[in-house]
Amino acid sequence: MDPILRFTTWLAPGLPLGIYRTIADHVGRKLDRRVELSSEPKISGPMDPDDDLFSANGTDVGFLCPPPYLWLSERPEPAIRLVPMAPVFDDSRNRGRPVYFSDIVVAHDSRVTMVDHLGGRRFGFNDRASLSGYHSLLAWLSERNLDPSLFGSFDETGGHRQSLDRIVAGELDAAAVDTNVWRAWERENPDRVCLVRSLTAIGPHPVQPIVVRSELADLVEPLTDALADPELAQALAPFGIVAFAPIGHEDYRQLATTLVSDQTVGS
Repeated sequence: MDPILRFTTWLAPGLPLGIYRTIADHVGRKLDRRVELSSEPKISGPMDPDDDLFSANGTDVGFLCPPPYLWLSERPEPAIRLVPMAPVFDDSRNRGRPVYFSDIVVAHDSRVTMVDHLGGRRFGFNDRASLSGYHSLLAWLSERNLDPSLFGSFDETGGHRQSLDRIVAGELDAAAVDTNVWRAWERENPDRVCLVRSLTAIGPHPVQPIVVRSELADLVEPLTDALADPELAQALAPFGIVAFAPIGHEDYRQLATTLVSDQTVGS
């Protein structure tokens, strides 16, 4: 019997763990493999070689943020291969593409109406491996000749949901969040709908990739076929996923200039 196919997500519980359980179970049925799923909730993907579960044979299939994907895939001997199929979320701005956005959000009753008004305010981001919460924000600020010194504080919250919770609690004035996490947070907490609002959107970004350990490269094609099955998109509809669409390494490679080389920015 084939060994268990091990899935790991670095994207939950920001995005619901049920997304990745549904995908893993569907792939298991299609490939006639037993599967298991684990979650690494503290960061959006491996940032350090010591945390690379793929090189350490600690997982087989992964869901992670674009920056760690690029760091891992562009090593001299990469331990991962891209599965060239990714989810399409039901955000009208996506226009059927496997992309997503960041929103700079504030409390609904905040007097702040423009990013320029955030000078001296308390700003939050989820973690330093995140494209939507960190790298794209820094690039967006840089394009405007700004940096996090604009803010009174620039704090790592540990997750997009924590950023949203802290805005609602009055502990932060603003944060950059993954739009799909924000929408999931509202779906799961109807009493919180409209408690925060967007000042502006950053993106689109290529959506978070799905990868396979390089030693299992022969699984890339059957995984791609399994993801393209319309039954999977139907099962994921409650999570806001409407389809899967092709994506390639070059879609992520264009982000290289967005990623900050100094991962110690902020305090």
